[in-house]
Amino acid sequence: MSYSTFSLQQDGAILRVTLSNPPINLMSGKMMQELFQLGGQLIADEKTKVVIFDSADPDFFIAHVDLNDLMDPNAPVSASPDINILQSLALSWQALPQVTIAKVKGRVRGGGLEFIMGLQMRFAAEDARFCSPEAMAGFLACGGGTTRVSLAAGPARALEFLLTARDFSGSEAERYGLVNRALPVRELDAYVEDVAARVARRSRAVIAMHREVQKQAFAAVVEPLFASFAAENAAMRAALDGSEMKQILAVTMKEVPQERASELDLPENLDRVSPTFP
Repeated sequence: MSYSTFSLQQDGAILRVTLSNPPINLMSGKMMQELFQLGGQLIADEKTKVVIFDSADPDFFIAHVDLNDLMDPNAPVSASPDINILQSLALSWQALPQVTIAKVKGRVRGGGLEFIMGLQMRFAAEDARFCSPEAMAGFLACGGGTTRVSLAAGPARALEFLLTARDFSGSEAERYGLVNRALPVRELDAYVEDVAARVARRSRAVIAMHREVQKQAFAAVVEPLFASFAAENAAMRAALDGSEMKQILAVTMKEVPQERASELDLPENLDRVSPTFP
């Protein structure tokens, strides 16, 4: 099967997924659809043990969700009313039998960050950029991001990350628990390749043993996790029904278009057009 928003390279038990959705690797509806399809393909894949995500664009791993799709009333929805499509995507990848790894260079923001928070491992260049910009636009990270960042970073650091909505470096993301490790960009590829090669040497049965133990260890948080996802959705619906988000996004899409020049320094550009509330 061929895909239009990423390419695949199989190397023994390791599958490399290189994201490529020009001009800035937006998480479009098409990319989500294709990631669902690839995940479905991997469920029955007995050859692949490790999946590595990287990007063909050195500036953008995933920019964020395409705002045109976000505001489209006819955009695809999840089968469950309490779980939205991006939450479902991350959950589906979280449940795969393979060990999934994100290798982040450049910027990963919004829905892109929410997606990789559902993968098993994340590694980053020290100068990579991580951001949840949603608060500046009058809503919240509702693709699982508010929940997953809070679980990874703890409530205090999560609120700092989510509400300041600034770019955090890969080194800061490591300290906040968002990534396994941040390395100099010249060392990142070799380190991730070594991790993947070591994991790929293990049998599928041994990988499954470890995954099952972790599943049982965290079984108690499954119900609260879904309740938190539902709370994200409720908050997003409230934002969509109100005026703040609509007004800010209307200005944002006009003044900060989804183009490379604007997106490179997205938090600063959003700060320029976002209002301050009393």
